[in-house]
Amino acid sequence: MAKGLRSKSARKFRAIKRENVFGPVETARVHRLSERLKKDAQGPKTSELEALARGEELMEVEKSADAEMADDKKISTSGRKDANHAKHKMAKEDRKKKTKEKLTKRELKKKTTFFRFHK
Repeated sequence: MAKGLRSKSARKFRAIKRENVFGPVETARVHRLSERLKKDAQGPKTSELEALARGEELMEVEKSADAEMADDKKISTSGRKDANHAKHKMAKEDRKKKTKEKLTKRELKKKTTFFRFHK
């Protein structure tokens, strides 16, 4: 019945072990990782290091006029989308409209008669 996992003495010992044994190990690991990340963030990027190792000089990339025009062009986010679910929804609405417009012979007969007697 998993009584051993819920017992107060076992929970107490697990908490002590978590704090005194595993806690310092976890703290040291986090500290090591943060130091490594700080060191990596301060240094140059790996692509720059590889280029320097091959003896290449770093070049600045200039934007062309076409690229600037493409950046300035606004993209519309409103309006009807052509996703499959939207197409299906519109087709379903169209079918509903057609069925409303198309009346059966029986419905036409009902609409033309003003008053009907019971048989």
